[in-house]
Amino acid sequence: MKIVVLGGSGFMGANMIKFLKEKGHYVRAVGRSFKPARAALYKYADQVTALDLRVLSNCLLAVEGMDYVVALQADMGGVGYFSANDYTPYINNMTMDMNILQACQAMKVKRLYYSSSACIYPVNLQMREGDAPMLEENLLNYSAEADQMYGWEKLMMTKLCERAPFDARVGIQHTVFGEYQEIEGERMKFPTAIATKAIESQRTHKPIEIWGNGKQIRTFTYIEDAMEKIYEVLMAKEYHGAVNIGSEEEVTVDDVAKICCEILGFEPKFEHTKDKPSGVLARGCSNKKYDMYYKYRNKFTTKQGFERLLQWLQNQ
Repeated sequence: MKIVVLGGSGFMGANMIKFLKEKGHYVRAVGRSFKPARAALYKYADQVTALDLRVLSNCLLAVEGMDYVVALQADMGGVGYFSANDYTPYINNMTMDMNILQACQAMKVKRLYYSSSACIYPVNLQMREGDAPMLEENLLNYSAEADQMYGWEKLMMTKLCERAPFDARVGIQHTVFGEYQEIEGERMKFPTAIATKAIESQRTHKPIEIWGNGKQIRTFTYIEDAMEKIYEVLMAKEYHGAVNIGSEEEVTVDDVAKICCEILGFEPKFEHTKDKPSGVLARGCSNKKYDMYYKYRNKFTTKQGFERLLQWLQNQ
């Protein structure tokens, strides 16, 4: 297949380039700016094109001649980024996503995979400390509150893909992490943030700063598992609607910090900061629907994923 990876310059997109090429496909990588830090992944692409997808004509160029589109583009970051920025990221994401839907339809693309987010699930179900609901796809509706403006945009696109006049498939991704993720700046997400804090704590012997009380429950999906699951949804003969791309292994924020310290071989010390944004209190993930229709099963535990991430970080 000829497949274009939109958002190919980002963490998931760059990993997807390598993954698809190793599966034997022709891969076009499209991103706004390609960072030298990910050059080892970009080299797998047959074609690398820098385009701003907020411009419709660029989206038409991006998907032209392609069989499948893997849409991983997003103006995104962690909870800190979206707590400080909600207006512009929403406009950027909605503009890109609407352009891509129109471009896929105009260019008669055979199939689209759209990257949605666990942030589309109702916040009110995720606010009981220590009680993480197994979020199932049938919980998605318009009456509940999505997680921040980023979640609302992803929810609207998920619903639009259901109504698209072509084969538009949706994966609801739950905190994917791994090598080549952002390691600095306001866009750095929790996995690399806590891992780098653990490395720094080992070096300086200072406590690890954790936003919130550390009891927030999350699930984490290692990048290799995420790639395999996305690929199954993309390539399956039949599509059964939006589906979670995640892990059912629930851990607290403190648990993850302890895992990192255990891997590095030192006793953890925490300093909980209550005045920083910490997101919903408890978020789980149900793989019931995925397991019903698809074959791949996660190979990496949270600890195994962080072992790989920490090794990579220490080599940077």
